[in-house]
Amino acid sequence: MIKTILITGGAGFIGSNIAKRCINEGYKIVIVDNLLTGNLNNVPEEADFINMDISQEDQYMKLSDLEFDAVFHLAAQSSGEISNEKPELDLSINALGTLLLLRWSMKKKITRFLYASSMAVYGNVQKVPVSETEVCLPLSFYGISKLTGEHYVRHFSKEGLNTTCFRMFSVYGPGQDMKNLKQGMVSIFMAHILNGEFIHVKGSKERFRDFIYIDDVVNAWLKVLNEPKSFGKTYNLGAGKRISVYKLIQDELEAFGLPKTYPVKYEGTTPCDQFGLYADISELEKDTGWKPEYSLEEGLSRMSKWVKTL
Repeated sequence: MIKTILITGGAGFIGSNIAKRCINEGYKIVIVDNLLTGNLNNVPEEADFINMDISQEDQYMKLSDLEFDAVFHLAAQSSGEISNEKPELDLSINALGTLLLLRWSMKKKITRFLYASSMAVYGNVQKVPVSETEVCLPLSFYGISKLTGEHYVRHFSKEGLNTTCFRMFSVYGPGQDMKNLKQGMVSIFMAHILNGEFIHVKGSKERFRDFIYIDDVVNAWLKVLNEPKSFGKTYNLGAGKRISVYKLIQDELEAFGLPKTYPVKYEGTTPCDQFGLYADISELEKDTGWKPEYSLEEGLSRMSKWVKTL
């Protein structure tokens, strides 16, 4: 029976939300984070916190006296833009860090390992919605590093570790870092609105994504934790909806009660950016019964209310 969970990257947006839910469900939580992008203020008071870099093997000594039943691995360098600027950072944190954590988990005889992968592993695909059987040809260093992590996870799954990989699509919601303008389309556009600036879009308004609300993501992670059907599996984790950049902007403006004539500037590009992708989520639904509960309109409404309090 799982009682204690180690969450890497638990000071970040997604990890901290998962940690809070786990605590509410009665699990004991230990969070490790190097605070490179995470914020100590995100760490729940009920969780134990250890400042640690998972890509440094000697730092695992900090965990030597602790026992865990499961690992939720969310620690990563996850900005596509930063990935292009510093690919060696991705290699260290996302690939080597995952390998070291998996080896440590096997040594500690941990029985459950959940891994946060990304839609970036797919690259530009020929057919949408994309299923997990699609050939992965990542465009970015970030996508390459996350796919490398997946391969390591699959290797250790064959060695006896009960693993599950989530290829997460565009997660958004309250708690995102509104100061980070290099990651998160929803939060970047909202930050421009919050500051009274024009919305700066890098790339075509026809590009499309699959935006999934944070609570739906947390529900999925908790849903698979004790589900044997998910062992050794890789799942898409999205809302399963195709949303263009143009529609996202229109819906955000509506959430803030702003006119459709609000200034938007399309200028520049993001290196190695995928043009369009949304998820086939049928496999996760089939194995676990999970379904997304929040529409984009409801999610943006909830997030905009939170943003207005900042």
